[in-house]
Amino acid sequence: MINSTDSGQSGGSGDSGKSGASGKYLLILLGFIPALGGLLVGYNTAVVAGALEFISKDYALGTIVQELVVTSVLAGALAGAFLSGPLTNKLGQRKVIQLAGLICAVGAAGIACSVNVAMLLIFRSLLGIACGIATMVAPLYVAETSPAKWRGMFVSFVQLAITTGIFLSYVADYLLSASGSWKWMMGLGGLPGLGLVAGMLLLPESPRWLAMNGRIGEARQVLAQLGNRDDEEEIISLGEKPLEAPAWSELFTGKVRAASITASGLFLVQNLSGIDGVLYYAPAIFKLVGFEGTASQILATAGLGAVNVVATVVATGAVDHAGRRPLLLGGLGVMVVSLAVLSFGLMQPQAGPWLSYLAAGSLAIFVAAFAVSLGPMPYVIMSEIFPIRVRSIGMSLAAASAWGCNMMVTVTFLSLMEAVGQANLFWLYCAICLGGLIFSYLRAPETKNCSLEDIEANLMEGVPSRYLGRKREQPGLL
Repeated sequence: MINSTDSGQSGGSGDSGKSGASGKYLLILLGFIPALGGLLVGYNTAVVAGALEFISKDYALGTIVQELVVTSVLAGALAGAFLSGPLTNKLGQRKVIQLAGLICAVGAAGIACSVNVAMLLIFRSLLGIACGIATMVAPLYVAETSPAKWRGMFVSFVQLAITTGIFLSYVADYLLSASGSWKWMMGLGGLPGLGLVAGMLLLPESPRWLAMNGRIGEARQVLAQLGNRDDEEEIISLGEKPLEAPAWSELFTGKVRAASITASGLFLVQNLSGIDGVLYYAPAIFKLVGFEGTASQILATAGLGAVNVVATVVATGAVDHAGRRPLLLGGLGVMVVSLAVLSFGLMQPQAGPWLSYLAAGSLAIFVAAFAVSLGPMPYVIMSEIFPIRVRSIGMSLAAASAWGCNMMVTVTFLSLMEAVGQANLFWLYCAICLGGLIFSYLRAPETKNCSLEDIEANLMEGVPSRYLGRKREQPGLL
């Protein structure tokens, strides 16, 4: 099988100048186009923060129905995350990313045309399916296609796009708040989907997926175009193994179970940390701590979005240099401290105007720390630690656990805040972040500059999760 395509390999590398130019062009596109999936997720999940008050006025919504409006997209995302693994194995990553973009465009258009709450909930759920698919497939595609030395940065671009999407949704909310045009706020979320459908036409399929499906010549051609020769033989050797559809049960047995626990655990901590409640309900939080007027509350929320973007830019540039573990552990430590300060401030019976500044400052530090740690690192680590045979469904499981927790936090946030008070709710999130810090110290691996094949070999040898990033040529553990 491999020998029959050797001529394709030589042909792909015959014109080195042309191949190099093509490689640079494709790497630029690889960094930006799949990241539109992150933009899709960030915008369409967070835009409801500014739109919710206007939707509530139009349809006279109570607290429970408001939570349903927010979480309907998350329920759809949970389903989309589970569907994405089997779909990707069958159709390929490129087509499934385009499918997510198409579903996004249809869902956003449907929301813009909604005439009642039921129609809004249906199309929000459809939009959520696109979000769930994009959350899994975009990092998977980038991780399997990009060179190892840039893999962390390229996967982090997806999270950067999520934060950018969140920020842009806040900007749209603010600009449209004077008119209360919530349908425009949400309808604009279809644009990243259209960009994905068109943009992915310019990119190749994952070389690892091609090799796994016996398309060796195409895999070699893609590797040549990308200028990625370091892992070529290991990738091409995937075509020598018979392709069988993986079973979900494989994620919970043998050595793979360790990867499932690590990936899903990181996403559990990510979403139970309270970040979703803060980002989705930020205007309501700012209102409770003294910010007056819808415009000022949305503007303060946009400030959090800007902090989120800037901090994620820092993480994107640092992930392949500083490493995964230092960013993850350091950020979690700061999150614990910022939530403790915020909770302590909210407990003071004689809180004055200073509470507004304390809350805004603590939330900004919390969001910044999240953006350099729990924001991008679970996506990067998730895309690296599963064996290729079960990588698609493993990442589906991890993404689904993320959306499930996201939905649980979001659907209970307002009710919990009313029931136990702001201070106690944020103390709870503080405790979860502390538990996440301990979990990450014990299990999160340092995988920078390590090939996916080396990581898989370490996992299959039973190397503890913390040391999966050990390079094969190095004796002993890191």
